[in-house]
Amino acid sequence: MRRRIGIRFKLMVLMICLTTLPVVTVTWIATNNTRQSVEQEIVSANISRMEWANQYLNELIVQLNILFYTVQINTELMDSLQQMDYPNSSVQLSIQKYIGDTLTSVFYSNSRKIDDFTLYIHENKRAVSVNHVGRFISSMEIETGPWSRMLTTPTNIYFKQEEQGIYAFHSMNRFEDQELLGGLSVRINRKVWDEVGDILESESDSSVFLSNDEGELLSGTKNEHETDVGSLLKSLRVPDSGLSFQKTDKYYFFMQKVNNGKLTLVKAIPITTINRSAQATIHAGIVTGSIFVAASVILSILFSLRISKPIISLARTMRTTDIQSFAMKTVNNRDEIGLLEHGYNSMMKRMKDLVEVEYQGRIDVKTAQLKTLQAQINPHFLNNTLQLIGGMALEKNVPEIYRVTRVIGELLRYSISLGNDLVPYSDEVKHMENYIFIQEQRFTGRCQVVVECEEIVLANKLPKFILQPLVENAFEHGLQKKEGKWSVEIRIKRVGKRILIAVQDDGVGMEEEKLNQIRTELSSGNDNIRMADEEQSGTRKSIGLNNVNSRMKLHFGERSGIRMYSKLGKGTLVLIVLPILDKEELHRV
Repeated sequence: MRRRIGIRFKLMVLMICLTTLPVVTVTWIATNNTRQSVEQEIVSANISRMEWANQYLNELIVQLNILFYTVQINTELMDSLQQMDYPNSSVQLSIQKYIGDTLTSVFYSNSRKIDDFTLYIHENKRAVSVNHVGRFISSMEIETGPWSRMLTTPTNIYFKQEEQGIYAFHSMNRFEDQELLGGLSVRINRKVWDEVGDILESESDSSVFLSNDEGELLSGTKNEHETDVGSLLKSLRVPDSGLSFQKTDKYYFFMQKVNNGKLTLVKAIPITTINRSAQATIHAGIVTGSIFVAASVILSILFSLRISKPIISLARTMRTTDIQSFAMKTVNNRDEIGLLEHGYNSMMKRMKDLVEVEYQGRIDVKTAQLKTLQAQINPHFLNNTLQLIGGMALEKNVPEIYRVTRVIGELLRYSISLGNDLVPYSDEVKHMENYIFIQEQRFTGRCQVVVECEEIVLANKLPKFILQPLVENAFEHGLQKKEGKWSVEIRIKRVGKRILIAVQDDGVGMEEEKLNQIRTELSSGNDNIRMADEEQSGTRKSIGLNNVNSRMKLHFGERSGIRMYSKLGKGTLVLIVLPILDKEELHRV
């Protein structure tokens, strides 16, 4: 007992050590390093994204500057602006058309970036606007609103938030005295700001803020509802150049001024995001480690018990049998393996006893029953009696009785004939037709039977007593309970490398529940399925469906079997699939 417990204990300790120590060590190291590596990875990735967004916005500002200066250095356009109020109406219309065409050309060449383009002339307070709808000329005052900044100082480019979107403005001033001549503005396409947001929004709960050179938030901001982040922006110190990274109690901030501060880009990532990313790995490591530790302990116990306890129980059960004559094997081990050897010796002796005593006894009983049954009636005497009755029928000029007795004689000879269990299809079909003849005589004028058999299959072979029991089942179960005319169809044909046998009746059929029960019993090999009802006297039991199914599978394996289809009130169809035996197999059987 000590050795058994010792083996179980050693096995348990060894498995726990092999599984828990590496997991605990790796989990501890991962816990210490994961958060730092996750933080480093997120910071590096966001620095790259900030530089990418900065480059994108710089290119946008350069393109807008080119657009503004393209208009401003167009001397012909600038001269036309001074003549917009020319007294001659035809000249005035011509000038306005030229200005509109020029602005339209500039607008459509930049339409992927801008949605609206406006030229303001300060002298006559007039503005010309071009967009996808058309072009418009209107009066405009700039003392208030986003244009008013041009009145105080010349401005190259600045951005303002309006209801319709973000606008970029540019003042046009006389070179000599910097007097305001007018200004230009464009409404930047929303897709431009969405692109910036898509570049920076690598984390779902991050916030992206875009502000102008006056610190006003622009609509390019992502997650603008984060009011606590917006309030923190006021306390941040953004360097004039380069990218800055700052960490607060709640957020990581990435900040950068674009094009000398014309725009300021800020991205805020909650610290909980990084903690959550790290915690996921740490938690996974702890959970994995705990699972492996628990699994190792449980498996160690189960494994040791699974090996030792069943062996001990089995060995003790086997050793209770008092059989002295069996030669026991030599057992050298004293642990569970030794018990298994003792149990093996006992099991072998019990198997030998079952084979020699139980099985042989059953065979003797079956043999005696068969001999007793055969001794009850002399088959030859019965056959001779049938021939005598047939001869007497001919003498009395009753040929119908002669044909019936002749058919019964053939049925009897086929039933008592000895030989191989496999017979040609022609013999089995003949035996089935004899049975059908008897039934047709019983139910004259009521039953119509159709038999179709392809000649090519007649020479092949199948187990004896396969067809007639199926036809008997159709009469006994399907037709005799039905009133009126009956119909049975038997078809045997070759399909590919198989022979298909179909027996179909138009009898009462069966319920789906009963059909499913029969199918289940066929699959499980239950021998309780009967092809026909037992006679009330109990003197004869018919051959069961499972008997037919089992004999076919015994000869041909899974290549053959019975399939049943039935519907209540419509009839039943029984299908049998058998293989075609080649010449070598036919010769062998």
